[in-house]
Amino acid sequence: MRAATTTLAPARATTRRTRTTRTDARRAVTRAATKATTDVTTTTRRELAAKTLAAMALTATPTIGAFAGPAHALSGMNAVKDTREGYEFLYPVGWQEIQVDGQAAVYKDIIEPLESVALNVYPTQRESVKDIGTADEVAKTLVGKALTAPGAQAKVLATSERTDKDGHLYYQFEFVTKTQSYERHALTVVTVTQGKFYTLTTGSSEKRWKKMKERLLATVGSFSVYY
Repeated sequence: MRAATTTLAPARATTRRTRTTRTDARRAVTRAATKATTDVTTTTRRELAAKTLAAMALTATPTIGAFAGPAHALSGMNAVKDTREGYEFLYPVGWQEIQVDGQAAVYKDIIEPLESVALNVYPTQRESVKDIGTADEVAKTLVGKALTAPGAQAKVLATSERTDKDGHLYYQFEFVTKTQSYERHALTVVTVTQGKFYTLTTGSSEKRWKKMKERLLATVGSFSVYY
């Protein structure tokens, strides 16, 4: 009996280890599949946004909207200047720079993930943003096709435009997007110069909008190109 017991105990242990190994393997496969699906979805959204923005940069429907001045700068803001791409802007102190494929610059709050600013630069044959359309037309297209996650509800709240001292025309618009998991209030500014189409977007959760509004307005208002 003792010999039988000694022989069977390792067998049971081996069975338990085998089951544990199979369970761990299934979990690993599930995690890998989930991550792969998320990565593919994220990549698809970025590619769609890039294609939409690039297409707009090549589409002409010239008209001009109303003038609106830029927001004033605040204290507690950091400055970004890229002499190669020819742009500069401010963003709130405390936001961290992160690298995102396909985007020229991204800064975000690591505690409040919906608080961020992202800049994209695309080649274009247009000489001015007015060659793409009016501020209302550009806002409607970008919010509907490039700046909103698939399935999200989106609404443009306001549009305006401004011209800097060097004659560069900028369109700015305010919009909200809503999904089952979040509601974001955002601002975007776009312009075209020297064969480049720039889009800069910043925002926060709807519940923190009043607290962040002035700084976010300062961010889009400070954006400028200098070539």
